[in-house]
Amino acid sequence: MSGHPAWRMWCRPVAALLATTILSAASAAAAGSVAVGLESELRGFDTVQGGSLDPAGEITMRAIQEPLLKYDYETGEFRPLLATEWSVSDDQTVWTFTLRPGVKFHDGSDFTATDVAHHFNRTLDPAQKAAARSTLSAISKVVEIDPHVVEFHLKHPWPALPLMLASTGMSGPIPSHKAVDAGTQNRNPIGTGPFRMARWSSGDRIVAERFEDYWASDEITLDQVVFRFLPDTQTRYASLKSGDIDVLWTDRGQTIHDALKDPGLKPHIIDGAGAETIILNARKAPLSDKRVRAAVAHAWNQAALVQVSWQNTRPVVSHPLGTNVDCGPDNYRAYDPAKAKELLAEVGAVAPLNFVHTATSRGRELGELMQQMLRQVGVQVVLEPVDQSTLMRRYYTHDYDIIGWRFPDSADMAPQLFSAIHSGSTTNLSGVSNPELDALAEKMRLASTREDSLKLQCEVVAGMNEEVAVMYRGGGRYHVFTNPRVTEMPKPWRGIVDVTRIRVAD
Repeated sequence: MSGHPAWRMWCRPVAALLATTILSAASAAAAGSVAVGLESELRGFDTVQGGSLDPAGEITMRAIQEPLLKYDYETGEFRPLLATEWSVSDDQTVWTFTLRPGVKFHDGSDFTATDVAHHFNRTLDPAQKAAARSTLSAISKVVEIDPHVVEFHLKHPWPALPLMLASTGMSGPIPSHKAVDAGTQNRNPIGTGPFRMARWSSGDRIVAERFEDYWASDEITLDQVVFRFLPDTQTRYASLKSGDIDVLWTDRGQTIHDALKDPGLKPHIIDGAGAETIILNARKAPLSDKRVRAAVAHAWNQAALVQVSWQNTRPVVSHPLGTNVDCGPDNYRAYDPAKAKELLAEVGAVAPLNFVHTATSRGRELGELMQQMLRQVGVQVVLEPVDQSTLMRRYYTHDYDIIGWRFPDSADMAPQLFSAIHSGSTTNLSGVSNPELDALAEKMRLASTREDSLKLQCEVVAGMNEEVAVMYRGGGRYHVFTNPRVTEMPKPWRGIVDVTRIRVAD
């Protein structure tokens, strides 16, 4: 397995003095505004009401709310944000965090351990049905020790806890518990970030203004960040070229190729974890027969899909751990129509399979490709294009033969893998039940070091491939483009642009 800074981490106490390393060496005068063009609009900033965040949502979130830690993907080290020191007990089941003193929320109230405990315990409460809960399943409870000390009590050792606490997804950033209890956090968020909500015009934009009492205000050079919601690909790209926006996040193949040819734009390209997937329902015939699942997998040409749908702007993958993780032989069922026909000959006639996919242009494209590929090996596919909410319902009620899905990029993929494959999980992707794979997933979940966890994650994905629980349609690769006005921008790790540390020419 090859390493990458994003996977190299360790657990040790960190002194408050280290906080100075993330402060800019020189203070700069405020330099106006920056506009970011996003494909989608987040549902909100509340952990429960807001659901999960796609990259566009995380980009917006991180300007307004902050997590406890910052993970430096270049060095593999953690740096203080809202927490300044942290340590773990000898049995690795209790983590203690000391919080930064003097931090203010946007409403002027103090940031304390109450906010941290309230946020995580609410997220963990099954009754709340927070989408972020599954990524924090190793946490038993979070306890406020005093206003500036908080403890995370774990069900078992989890070396990736600091990595998850550095997340800019819905689980990591800490909101004001008062705003949450008041029911206003979702649309009028109160965070500790360098920018505060000024205006949210649904379907158009969010305007965030500089928070003068930000604890690291000398790092911030902007007065304002504008998040423009531009779902149309061509409009978004034209806005970048015209200067209406300064930063563009896109996963559209043609836009990416056009932008790469434009000498006036600067590309920022980063590979990540996660993958676009296809799930095969093993709970019912004919896909309850592993030979049929294997035949479908061998009939599936991932490379063709990546070329047609993504225009080769994503990698072809055999697991969701990222291109920087080499698992070696992983039982991936490669495109082999002859093998598919051989397996189907053993099985006999196979009833038509229904494929549930989104009604978007990309979803329909996926459905048509699947239909064509399986037709070539003698299997009929009935396409069922649906809206996103219907797709979610069909997935969770297991009402499908084949369905389009995805593994979201995550700092630690182990919780997702466990939820996806363990037979006791309520979110088991395909319904595969394999005692040996269950045992392996449990061992992965209990791994005491990051190195052991990654090794076991590779073994789990090999088991998933052997059982044909999931097929892939492109891995994680992110493309961000900036115009010449942007002179400095942190690397967009995991596709998330840190707009707070952008510098512009004027």
